[in-house]
Amino acid sequence: MDYRLGYVPPAEIHPRVQFSVPDPLATAKAQRDAENESMSVYINDPSRLDNMRTELQTTIARLQSAKQFDAEVERLWNEFFPIADDNVAPLDPKEREAQFTQLKALLGRDGMLNAFQQRIEAAMKPYASRGILAPDQLEQKQGQAASIIVVSAGPNPNQQIISQNDVLKAQVLEKIRRSLQLELEELVKDEDIKFFVRAVDFWVEKNLPGTLKIDPVATAKEREKAVAAVEPVMHIYSTKDAVVIAGKPLNDIDIDLLHAEHDAYCQQRSFFSKTIYSLAILGMYYALGTLCAIYLVFKCPTILRDLNEYLLFLVPVCATVALGYWFDDRWQAEIIPTMLLAMTISIVYRQEFALLVTACVSLAIVLTTGSGLIAFVTITATCSAATLSMNRIRSRNKLIFVGLWAGVVAFCTKYGVSIVSGQPVTMSLLQSAAWQGGFAIGAGFVMTGLLPFIEKAYGVLTDISLLELGDAADPLLQKLAQRAPGTYNHSITVASIAESAAESIGANGLLVRVGAYFHDIGKMMKPEYFVENQNASDNRHDGLNPAISTLVIIAHVKDGADLARQHRLPRALIDFIEQHHGTTLVEYFYRVASAKVEANPDEREVDETIYRYPGPKPQTKEAAVLMICDAVESACRTLVEPTSARISALVEELSMKRLLDGQFDECGLTLRELRQIQSSVTKSLTAVYHGRVKYPSSQPA
Repeated sequence: MDYRLGYVPPAEIHPRVQFSVPDPLATAKAQRDAENESMSVYINDPSRLDNMRTELQTTIARLQSAKQFDAEVERLWNEFFPIADDNVAPLDPKEREAQFTQLKALLGRDGMLNAFQQRIEAAMKPYASRGILAPDQLEQKQGQAASIIVVSAGPNPNQQIISQNDVLKAQVLEKIRRSLQLELEELVKDEDIKFFVRAVDFWVEKNLPGTLKIDPVATAKEREKAVAAVEPVMHIYSTKDAVVIAGKPLNDIDIDLLHAEHDAYCQQRSFFSKTIYSLAILGMYYALGTLCAIYLVFKCPTILRDLNEYLLFLVPVCATVALGYWFDDRWQAEIIPTMLLAMTISIVYRQEFALLVTACVSLAIVLTTGSGLIAFVTITATCSAATLSMNRIRSRNKLIFVGLWAGVVAFCTKYGVSIVSGQPVTMSLLQSAAWQGGFAIGAGFVMTGLLPFIEKAYGVLTDISLLELGDAADPLLQKLAQRAPGTYNHSITVASIAESAAESIGANGLLVRVGAYFHDIGKMMKPEYFVENQNASDNRHDGLNPAISTLVIIAHVKDGADLARQHRLPRALIDFIEQHHGTTLVEYFYRVASAKVEANPDEREVDETIYRYPGPKPQTKEAAVLMICDAVESACRTLVEPTSARISALVEELSMKRLLDGQFDECGLTLRELRQIQSSVTKSLTAVYHGRVKYPSSQPA
């Protein structure tokens, strides 16, 4: 999707297809309505009504069985009449006693008391199961539902939905009152017992209990259940509706709407259309991969030959595309993984390869995320700025400065390209550009922390690592200086000469210098067999067979490589140790052996291969430079008067001898570069072995 947070659409955006999105406000209202319409739960306790009925029957029975109208009977009988006040006139005691006598006569009839009790029970029975809702419990009712849920108490609770009006105490009392009147009038027909009906009615009104009690927990669950049952309310956008308006920066809600529209558009596409689109995307990826593969075939074939190297290249590229998609979806920070990939490839391979891969990966991310031209230009420009700044990394601050420079480029590119594409100059645009710059700066800091791991994973050496390895306090170099001081001095001199020679042809001079420090560390195993560590009168080769001496000399290459591996030196330095002699001939002992054969015809003919180093030949220009400098520096020490002409002739002789011997066949060194190396080495050696002013000797005393 081409729209990002803060993007200002120049015109209204209308959906391509009709789609719907959840409406939070409408959904919340529906939930509130459902919660309000949910029914409250009441627990019915019919025993309270039964107790009242029993008390009424008991009181009537006591009145009927009373012998005389004494004080206790009068108190019981008074409970059936209202207390006199301003609105109720007091009854005449004689009249009340006469009514009591009439009551006793009525209930004293055979079976009349039992009939009365049955009529009372029949009048109240329907309300025992439904319940009676007292006003105080009505006030605790939740919501506006017209019905309530009544749950009967007991081990087998029964749940029923009852209209609220059917259980209100006032309504129930009115129904009981009518029912009692009918039942009592049915009890004695054709007799005036209105006083008795009014008395019972008053007593029931005064003592009628509420049997329903609200259950807060069950009521809350009912409300939650009602809310959970509400389906999200959807807002439907037609193709005529504006999803976002023009001139207003997109916010999170707008982005979500546009995502929903995009999803709806993708879903309505036919299978054929989706297939064609997918094939087009895959074809684009295939074209980008092919472009990189062509470069690898012609420029970096070693990556394709080794599975590990190929995976070390392919996995980060694929991971960058995946991270770019993930970062873009959440923070629009796809520039971070892409820039890290660009700097990694610059360090491990070449800058031009990094530019190519970065462009392809940026395009892949843009195609995957649906981002537009602004994102592609910003990512590509930022990564190109970082890549072109990664020429030499001689300090860890360099990566931070690269990040700062890339951040400036990211800010300017994002800001400028957005304005060119029609975005208005707003604070939102400025903030978005600042975020891109911040991401680029952050990538520089992240790369500073990742650099040691990248060097170890890919086996590459940056200038930072080379400077650390070239420290004279390195334990291996210290051991070389102690055991073979002549070899150590030779290595230091060769390092100085070789660095200048390498830089003269554009090779990595620092790498050659550090490689020269370690190229002869194998000699410390048997230092006394090498001339630079011997005294004039002590030559261990005297008395040895030339072939044996050759084996001792050649062994320093293998011993050096073994020592380097034991001390975990990088592969590039081990290559210098193994290649600095190539497959050259140990000429001195070969000549000695040949002279013996000439002097004694019975001797076997000398096999030249025995007197040659095992190789391999130099594989890089840096290794070739070290080979020439190593040979020339050693030979230069034999010159009696090392004038510039003699040194130049010696350099010419030794370098051409190795050229003709095929030692430079595998390193890509050209004749022009060989001439430049000769010139540089000659200048350096002339400076080292320049003539001294002879001072007159002091006169004897």
